[in-house]
Amino acid sequence: MSTSDLLLLGIVLFVLIDFSAGMVINYLNERSKNQPISPEGAEIFNPDEYDKSMAYGTDKYRFEMLTTLISTVSILTAIIVGAFAWLDAQLRDRLSNNLLITVIFIAILIAFSTIANLPAGYYSTFVIEEKFGFNKSTKKLFFQDAVKQLLISLAVGLPLIYAVAWIYQELQSQFWIIAWALFAVFSLFMFVFGTRIFLPMFNKLKPLPAGELRTAVEDYCQKQGFPLSKLYEMDASKRSTKLNAFFSGMGKVKIIGLYDTLIEKLTVQETVAVLAHEVGHYKRKHVYTMFAFSNLQTLIIFSLMGWLLGNPNLSKALGSDTPSFHLSMLAFFLLFSPVSTVLGLINNSFSRHNEYQADQYSIDTYPGARDHMHSALKKLSRESLSNLNPHPVYVAVHYSHPPILARLANLRK
Repeated sequence: MSTSDLLLLGIVLFVLIDFSAGMVINYLNERSKNQPISPEGAEIFNPDEYDKSMAYGTDKYRFEMLTTLISTVSILTAIIVGAFAWLDAQLRDRLSNNLLITVIFIAILIAFSTIANLPAGYYSTFVIEEKFGFNKSTKKLFFQDAVKQLLISLAVGLPLIYAVAWIYQELQSQFWIIAWALFAVFSLFMFVFGTRIFLPMFNKLKPLPAGELRTAVEDYCQKQGFPLSKLYEMDASKRSTKLNAFFSGMGKVKIIGLYDTLIEKLTVQETVAVLAHEVGHYKRKHVYTMFAFSNLQTLIIFSLMGWLLGNPNLSKALGSDTPSFHLSMLAFFLLFSPVSTVLGLINNSFSRHNEYQADQYSIDTYPGARDHMHSALKKLSRESLSNLNPHPVYVAVHYSHPPILARLANLRK
C-alpha cells in the first residue's frame, strides 16, 4: 500500500472515529439529561418547565444526530469519489495561476458549505426554536443573515488564504512562522475591533440610555478602575428571546454589550453582578491568557503544516496527481482532528476554570453579588431551557462554561 493510500485510509478512519465518538458522547448526554428533577433543579424549573427543557434537549439531540450523519456521509463520499480532486482539475483546466486556483477553490467550498447548511439552520430556527418559543427571527432576516455571513467569510477569509498561500509559495517549509505571525496580527485586530466592525451589520447597538442601570454600571466600573469605552444595548430580541451579554476589546478599547432581552428580564442588581463577572475576566487577565493560548494553538497548527504540507502524498490522498497548497491543506485538517480535539479539551478546561474565578471576582467586588448572581443564573437557565444534568464527558468536550448546577453550588460556597 502506497503512502498516499495510507494517508487516505487515515483520513477516512479519523472522520469515522470523530463521527462515532461524537455520536456516543451525544447519546451519553441525552441519557444523562433524562433524570428526575433534583431539589436544586426545582429552584430553577417547575415540573412543566423541566419537562419542556428535556423535550427541547431531545429535539436538538435528534436533529444534531441526523445532521451529523448527513455531513459525515457527504464528506466521506466527496473524499472517496475524488470530488475535491475533480474540482481542482476543473479549475486547472481553466486557470494557470496557482494562487488564483487556491482562492477560487476555497471560495467554492465556503459557498457550498453555506448553502448546504441552510436547510439545517432553517429547520433549527423555524421548527425547533419556534416550537419552544425562542425564535423571533423572520424568514427574510434569516436569509439576509446567511448572505451577510457568506459575504463576510469570503471578504475576510479569501485575502488571508491568498496571503498564506503566497507565503507558502515563496518560502515552502519555512512559511509557517511568517504565516502564524500574520494570523496572530489579524486575530489581535479582530479581538480589538471585530465587534465594532461586524456586529453592527447584524444588530443595532445603541448607547444604554441614562437611568438607574447605566448609573449603577458606570459607578461599579469606576470603583474597579475598569476603563469602560462603550456601554451598549443590543436588539437581540429581533432574533431570539434568549438572554446574554458580551465583553470585547483589549487595552483601552473595552466594550460591554447587553442584550435587550437581558435588560428586560434581570433586575439592575442582577445585571451589574453579571457585568462584574465580565469585568472579572479582564481583571484576572483571562482575556490575555486565553488570547495567548489561542495563538499558541495556531502556532502548533502552523508548525505542523510547515512540516507536512510539502508532502505531495497529501494531495494524492484526495485523488490528485498534481500537488497543490489547497488540497494538501484540506487533507492536513482532516488528519489534524485528533490534535484539534485535544486542544479543544484543554481550552474548555481553562475556560471553565476562568468562569469560576470571574464569579468569585463578582462576589468579592459587588455587594450582594452572591445572591444576585445566583438569581440571575437561574433566570438565564430557565429562559434558555438549559440542560441541568449534562454528562461529564459532554461537558469536557463542549462546555466552555461550567454546568449550571455546578456553578450555582460553587456560588453557595
